[in-house]
Formats: sequence, structure tokens, C-alpha cells
Amino acid sequence: MLTNPALIGWKTHNGQPVRDAAGVPVMMTEQPIMDRAEFDAVNALFESRSIKKAERRDTSALQKGVIHCAEFQCRMYLQRKASKPNTAPVYRCSSKARGVPCDSRTHIRADWTDEYVTAAFLRLVGSVQTTHVVEIPGYDPEPELRATLAEFNEHQEQKGRQKSRHARQAWQERADALDNRIADLETREKVEPQHVVTPTGRTFAEEWAEKDTAGRRAMLIEAGVRLDIWCGTRGGWRKLDIRRVDFTMRGELDPAAEAVAVVAADVEAEPRGDVTPAPGSKIRAAESAPAPAEPVRVLVAV
Repeated sequence: MLTNPALIGWKTHNGQPVRDAAGVPVMMTEQPIMDRAEFDAVNALFESRSIKKAERRDTSALQKGVIHCAEFQCRMYLQRKASKPNTAPVYRCSSKARGVPCDSRTHIRADWTDEYVTAAFLRLVGSVQTTHVVEIPGYDPEPELRATLAEFNEHQEQKGRQKSRHARQAWQERADALDNRIADLETREKVEPQHVVTPTGRTFAEEWAEKDTAGRRAMLIEAGVRLDIWCGTRGGWRKLDIRRVDFTMRGELDPAAEAVAVVAADVEAEPRGDVTPAPGSKIRAAESAPAPAEPVRVLVAV
């Protein structure tokens, strides 16, 4: 319904707009629900969110569209074994389904990589404030220009098939009307949409804590997060081998993530002051802290 030209007030017949002598679509009303810019924006939104029939819908998978097989550069999908309900779900390479069998049979436990991605993402942007973006539609004559040109080309295929003088005259009038409309659209300038960004006063960590799996997945995808998985190594079934994973983030959050990293580095580099003990005082060597876990390798594309 939202992609029907009737919303912009156009009168249609057999799926084609009815046009006047100047090629302008005939209006059914003086107050259409949408103007052309809004109509094009809605259509673009539907196009960007269209779901292909072959696309799987792992709604419980945090990393659907995020996790990829590094060897074949294809998506990995969540897989559960119905015969072993107590077995942890895994993400598995989808190359076989695409007709390219994966010799390495790349797969990895889902809970390990979900925790890894969550920690890496929040460490980078957890303290960054989220924003609310309102888009003010612009105007692009190109969609209507393409549609009118297609209608004109279809009309041209009927040239010469008219037997009567009146039919030839009616054909020519419509051809002229479409030509006039195309000429008019070609003179119109494109107006870029505007984005109004407003801070929400909330951080990504706060938003993450309140969202469900689908909401968190949307945050990862919008931030341009990608996790590449390499084939496993001997003993890799005990814990996550971070040598197998590469975390990258390419998107609008990169500058904010870099700013957080710079602040953290500055804090770490600040002098701690003079800690030389006073004469006669006693000191006790502090117990060495336990060795930290293997460092998380994070590659941030800037």
C-alpha cells in the first residue's frame, strides 16, 4: 500500500499513470497523502529492507550478517543439533550451501563469539553517546524520470501499428506528452535530504543492556561490525582461540571509537606522581596481579 502511486494522488490505469496532454500525471485529489519526495523516500526504505527469498532468518542469532568465514568470505549461520539438544549451538560456514564445499569445515561455538563481539564492541563504543537521526526528505527527479522513460519506450514499440488516422494522431499525442514530461524532469535539480542529529543523553552500553537480540544485532550491523573466523586449531574446543578471529568495525562510529581509544591512552600515560617512600618508612611489595587473559585483537578500520 505504501508503494502505491495513489498515495501521491496519481490516477492510474492498468498500473500506468494517466497523463494529460503535457505528460503530467493526472491527479485524483488536490491533497495527496504524500508528496513525491516522501514517496521516493518510503520506496527507498522498502528497497533497502527487502528480504530475498533465499535468505535465512536466524532471529535468535546475534551475529547474523556479522560473522563470516575468513577463507571463503561468506556468511556463517547459527546451527543447532536437534539430536543433541544439550550441545552448544555453533556458527557454521555456509559455503557448501552455495556450491563451494569448505574443506576446513569452519565452525565455532556461538556463545564464545557472541561474548567476544559484545566485549569488543562495548569496549570500543560503550561509553559513546547515542544519537537520534531525523531525515528530512529531499527530492530526486531520477525515479520518476526512469519510470516515464520506460513508459515512453514501451509506447514507442507500438509505433506504426495504427491503421486509422485518428489512432495515429492519438499515439502521437501521447508520445509528445511523454516526451514533454521527460524534458521537464530533466530540467529539475536534485535536492539532497537533510539529516538532523540530536544527542539522546544515553550511551551505547545503556542501549545495549535494554535491547533484545534483534536490537543488538541491528546495532552491530549499523556500526559496520564484522567478525571473520579462520579454521580451528588442535585443542580449540576447550576455549576461544583468539588467533582464529578478526574483529573490524567500519562505519560512522569509527571516529568516536578512535576518540575513546585516545582518551584511554592519555589516561594510561598520565604520571602517577612520586611514590618514593619517606626515610624510615616500611614498604611491602604488592603481590603480582594474575596474568590477564589473552588480549583481544581488535582491528578498527579508520
